Amino acid sequence: MQQKRLVLALLISAVVLIGWNYLFPIKNPQNTNSNTQSTSSASPSPGTASQTSTPVTSASPPTTTPAAQTVRQRTIVVRTPLYDAKFDTQGAVATSWILKVNKDNGRELKSAGGGPLELVSQEGLKHIPREAPFDLITGDPLLDSSIAGKNYDVEGYPDSAGDVEIKLAGNEEKRLNFVFRDSVNNVDVMKAITFKAESYATDLEVKVRRQNQWLPQVKIQAGSSIGDQGLKSYNFYSVAPEAVAFVGDKVERHPAQAINENKSSPDHLTLPGDVDWAGIGDTYFAMVVVPARRLQGLEYFTSAYETDHNGKKEKRYLTRALVPVPADGSRSAVYVGPKDHYVLQKASAEIGAEVTRQLDLDGLINYGFGGRISRPIAEKLLWCIKKLYELTGSYGVAIILFTIIIYSAFFPLKWRSSKAMKKAQKLAPKMKDIQEKIKGMKQTDPRLKELQMEQLRLMKEGNPLGGCLPLLIQMPFLFALYRAITISLDFRQASFLWLPDLSAPEPYFIHVLPILMAGTMVVLQLITPAPSADPLQRKMMAIGMPMFMLYILWSAPAGLLVYWLVGNIVGFVQQFLINRWTQTGDDTAPAEETKPKGRPGKKKSPDVSQR
Repeated sequence: MQQKRLVLALLISAVVLIGWNYLFPIKNPQNTNSNTQSTSSASPSPGTASQTSTPVTSASPPTTTPAAQTVRQRTIVVRTPLYDAKFDTQGAVATSWILKVNKDNGRELKSAGGGPLELVSQEGLKHIPREAPFDLITGDPLLDSSIAGKNYDVEGYPDSAGDVEIKLAGNEEKRLNFVFRDSVNNVDVMKAITFKAESYATDLEVKVRRQNQWLPQVKIQAGSSIGDQGLKSYNFYSVAPEAVAFVGDKVERHPAQAINENKSSPDHLTLPGDVDWAGIGDTYFAMVVVPARRLQGLEYFTSAYETDHNGKKEKRYLTRALVPVPADGSRSAVYVGPKDHYVLQKASAEIGAEVTRQLDLDGLINYGFGGRISRPIAEKLLWCIKKLYELTGSYGVAIILFTIIIYSAFFPLKWRSSKAMKKAQKLAPKMKDIQEKIKGMKQTDPRLKELQMEQLRLMKEGNPLGGCLPLLIQMPFLFALYRAITISLDFRQASFLWLPDLSAPEPYFIHVLPILMAGTMVVLQLITPAPSADPLQRKMMAIGMPMFMLYILWSAPAGLLVYWLVGNIVGFVQQFLINRWTQTGDDTAPAEETKPKGRPGKKKSPDVSQR
C-alpha cells in the first residue's frame, strides 16, 4: 500500500513539474540582457531609415558565449555618389571599391578596359589568408587569424536581415560598427567606419581588447595593389601600384619590384619614423591611411605572381601596407580615391581637421626628379590648362593653345640662344685654327700667351654657353609641363580627334603622332644653329636625337605627344623667322682675313698667328 502511495506521489509530482514548466517557462537571464542591450545600442540614428534600402529592426549583436561564432557570413554594400564599396563580414574587410565620379569636374570614371573602375586587387583576395583592405594586424598570429577569420556582427543590421545595401545621397553620413566578441579567448574587437556621401575619405575608429586590456595600437592593411585593375600592362608612363608614405619629414616611394628583390629582407620593407600617412597607389589612384596621431611601425609586404598578357607570361607584384593606428577608439581616416591635385587639396583640409594636424596629401602625386621646383610650376600650369579647357571644352585644344602660349613666352630666350649659337658657329673655324697652333707650341714659346689671349677673346665673343643658358632657364617649365600632362587626372580618358584617351598611347598599329613628332624634330634640328660648324656632326645630331626621342616617346601618352608635336611646329616657325632676321645687322660674322697666311699687309684686327 505504501509503495502504491509512493508511486502515485511521484507521478503527481512529475505531472505538476512538467505542467508548470510548460505553462510558465523559465527565461534565460543572459538572453534577456542581450535583448535589452541590443534594443539600446542598435537604435538607429535620425535619418537612418531613409539612407538604407533594408529596414532596420531590433538588432541582436553577438553574445559573449561560444555560440556567437555561429554568426553567418554576409555582404554589406555602401553606395555613394562617388563610389561603391563592398564589405565582407568575415574579417570586416573591403572586397571591392569602385570609383564612379571625379568629384572635381563631375566626369565619370571608367577602368582602362572600359568597365567599372575597380581599385581592389582580386588577385590578393585569392591568397590564404586573403589580402584585403581594412584587415587588422596585432602581431599575434593566433589573434590575427581569429580576427580575420571570424564573422562580425553589424550593429543595427541583425543577422536575420541577410545581405545589406546602404545608399547615401546629398550630405548624408553613415556609420557602420563591425563587432566581434569571443568570450573563450576574451577578445573584443570593434571596427567603426563612417562613410560620407560627398567625400572620398572615411573615418575609422578601432578598438581591440584582450584579457580585459586595450591594445595601444594595431595595424590596418591598405591594399593589396590599390589601383586601376583594368590595366593590362605597365610601362614608363603607367606606374604599377607602389608603396608611398610620408614618414618622418619626407615622402618616400618604393616600387613593388624593389621591395620584392630586397636582398636583406625579400618581400618586406620597414620604414622607420613617425607615420603621417601611408598607403598604396598607382598613377592616378590611391588608398591612404591617416592615423589619428603619428605612430611608428610602418611595414610593406610584396608577393610576385604571373599573369597572361597577349599570350605571354608577365610578372607582377602585389603590394600591401600595414599602417599603425591607435586601438583606443581615436578617430583615424582612410582616403580611397583619385590622385587629383584639387581633390587632394580639399581632402587634406578635411582630414587634417579630423586628426588635428596639417596634412599634404598632394605628396601622393609623383612630380618626378626635382619635384620641389617642378611641383609649384606644374600646379600653375594645370590651372592654366583647366581655364583653357573651360573656354574650349576640349583638353586637346587646351594643350595646343597652352603650348603656343608657353613657346611664345619663351621666344625672347630662343632669340638670344639662336644669336649666340650662330655667332659661335661662325667663329668656330678660327677657334679651331688657333687650337691647332697651340697644340704644337712649347710652353716656353712667347707666342703661346698671345694665342691663348686671342682664344679667350673669341670664346667670350662667341660663347656657346650663351645659347645654352636661355634653354636651361626653360627646362624647369618644360619638365613641369611634361609632368602635368602625364600625371593629371583631367587628361585621363579625355578624347581628342582620333585619340580616345590623351593619357594613353595612340591606339593604332601605325603611330601617327610619334612619327610626326620625330619628323618635325629632324627639320627643326636642321635649321637650328649649332656651335659646331661640322656638317657631319650637325646631321648626326639632327637624325640621332629625333630617333632617340622616337624610341623614348613611342608609347608615351597621346597628350604629351600633342604637346611635343605642336611645340616642334611652333619652334620651326620661330626659328625660321629668327634665321631670316639675323642674316643682317650686328649678327653677321666679323670680317676675316682673306689674305694668304704669312703675307704682309695691314690688319683690321691683331692676328697673332702672323707674328
